[in-house]
Amino acid sequence: MAISTIDLTIVAVYILAMLGIGFYVFKKVPSLEEYLVAGRSMTTPILVCTLASTYYGLDVLFGTSEVGFNDGVVAFFGYSEMSLGFYIFAAYGLSRKLKEARFTSLPEILARTYGNSAGYLGAVSSILFSIPALSLFALGRISEVMFGIDAQIGALVLGSIALVYTLWGGLWAVALTDTIQFVFMCVTLAVAVPLLMYEVGGFTAVAENVPASHFNLLGGIPFWLMVAYAATGISILVDPAFYQRIFAAQSFRQVRNAMLIALVVWGAYDWLVTAAGMLARTGVELGTLPADLHSNDALLTAVVLALPVGLVGLFLAGVLATSMSTIDSYCLVAGANFSYDIYRPMLKPDASDQELVRITKIGICISWVLGFILAFLFDRLMSLWVFNASLLTSTVLVPLFISLFWKGRKTPAAGVTSFLFGMTSVIVYYFGIAQLGTYDSTWGTYIFTVEIGGNPYDLWQEYSLFFSLPISFIGFLIGNAFGTPAVPSTDILEQAS
Repeated sequence: MAISTIDLTIVAVYILAMLGIGFYVFKKVPSLEEYLVAGRSMTTPILVCTLASTYYGLDVLFGTSEVGFNDGVVAFFGYSEMSLGFYIFAAYGLSRKLKEARFTSLPEILARTYGNSAGYLGAVSSILFSIPALSLFALGRISEVMFGIDAQIGALVLGSIALVYTLWGGLWAVALTDTIQFVFMCVTLAVAVPLLMYEVGGFTAVAENVPASHFNLLGGIPFWLMVAYAATGISILVDPAFYQRIFAAQSFRQVRNAMLIALVVWGAYDWLVTAAGMLARTGVELGTLPADLHSNDALLTAVVLALPVGLVGLFLAGVLATSMSTIDSYCLVAGANFSYDIYRPMLKPDASDQELVRITKIGICISWVLGFILAFLFDRLMSLWVFNASLLTSTVLVPLFISLFWKGRKTPAAGVTSFLFGMTSVIVYYFGIAQLGTYDSTWGTYIFTVEIGGNPYDLWQEYSLFFSLPISFIGFLIGNAFGTPAVPSTDILEQAS
């Protein structure tokens, strides 16, 4: 696909601007607190931008549009909005407790309650979850499809830009670049979708050319699979990047307000992406788009063909922004886990700010390199992401929420056994279904059918949380029954007080 010189210039200017912001913050030589949580001074507007851009990466841009292309409005009503309640609870019920305690990272909460062993385990889960493999893979695909550059080279070059400005400026650089990226993401889609609607002939053309099932709110998805998709929204309650934003805010009210505003933005973004997928399907049916257009490339191809010169460059910059905003945020989280949650308590409790910032940067690089390696080792990266999300939720959610909301007896053994029970159950279930079940190409997952009382029941890989969370809770009860209470290490209490 040919891209004009003007559009390529716009993309280049955007990239240089991201590097410039990172270098500007770098010149200020931030302390550890400034580097990890922006000096706890983020205001509501910046929080809105960094929250919205961090959680809406290319998995949403391409994944939701793909569902819209294949299945219609269920991409919005069945996938995106079913987990709304978790976000509202995070805004009202979770952010106040986290902000009042002045934590610095998610694993620190576990360490304060259950001791350093639980904190180390939580840090490992957080690091695995934060590896940016999916975003780097998507950057490579964009490079190949849009710019004609080899996928690995494109991911290396473009991904390195996000790496450099994150290394330079920490969370402030991430937040400021996310603010620009937020604007690019929203403006380009808000302009592109109406133009695409005009290109295909309006809503009437959509209604006449896409399958009637595209307007079914639930799209024929099996009930328990729909519940499973909604349950994935629970990951926001243990997402380390979300926690980092809470810790970085000036006050609880700013976190709450930013979350509520971001919910409106997320809803609008979801709908625009869903609509773009359906409009691309209409273009295929009308013959204005290639008949063999793959659903993964539907949004990208349709929007680029619909936009005039100049706006294409802004849109491509917005697409890059969605990926870079995810890479920078999660690499920084992983780096903080390496330095603050593992290196400091395990090896050097009296480490200086300068030393911890240096270790954080090493951790950022390790996370990025692991993401680059994994990005080109797996064929189904979405499955890798779903597995990592399930692993984090199943190992951390139970001990974390008991720590925050229950004042009763809690032992170090409970935190560790809850983690280990949850981790083991996810691994056994996830890979057990892959070995015993059959691959369903329609849904892109493995399904194992069992008979109970003569009736067949399907177990999908996506159902892992239904089993692993109760098992994690059982592990907590066992550890709590046989363990003995212990006081967490003094330095962690002092750091968080």
